[in-house]
Amino acid sequence: MNNLTPALYYFDTNALLKYYNDEKGRLSIRRLVANSPQPILVSPLTLLECHGVLMKSFRQRVLKRQKLNTLVDLLRRNTGVNHTNRPFQLVPLPANAFRLAENILLQHAATFDIGPNDALHLAIVKQLPLTPSPILVTSDRSMQHIGGRLGIGIYDPEME
Repeated sequence: MNNLTPALYYFDTNALLKYYNDEKGRLSIRRLVANSPQPILVSPLTLLECHGVLMKSFRQRVLKRQKLNTLVDLLRRNTGVNHTNRPFQLVPLPANAFRLAENILLQHAATFDIGPNDALHLAIVKQLPLTPSPILVTSDRSMQHIGGRLGIGIYDPEME
């Protein structure tokens, strides 16, 4: 009998958007989601940023209204509160996530190109009370470097 606990994964915004868009790393993301025995974790921040990216793409006429509506509907259905048979599970923001994000910014933003939202993603992953600790899925190099320094496992879907 195998007592190994399967890995938990947390998607940042870029990783979640790769699931829906044809871009570099999409195949790796699709495989990870398909092979994960547990839903992939996302936060309210992930969803908010995804909606912001989609709306910006619509404003810039990269997305047409029908595609925008389809993607928004898919995000809502795939991350609903009842995560039975859903590929993604919405996790609440941990207590003190903003305080830790502030500390991450103050400690690392002078060296790495990291903004408040990226710092908040790192803080969320760091503070989720889960065992095993989630692996952060991101292609952002600065988040990868800082995540490594914070002891967060990292997976880059663009690295094959």
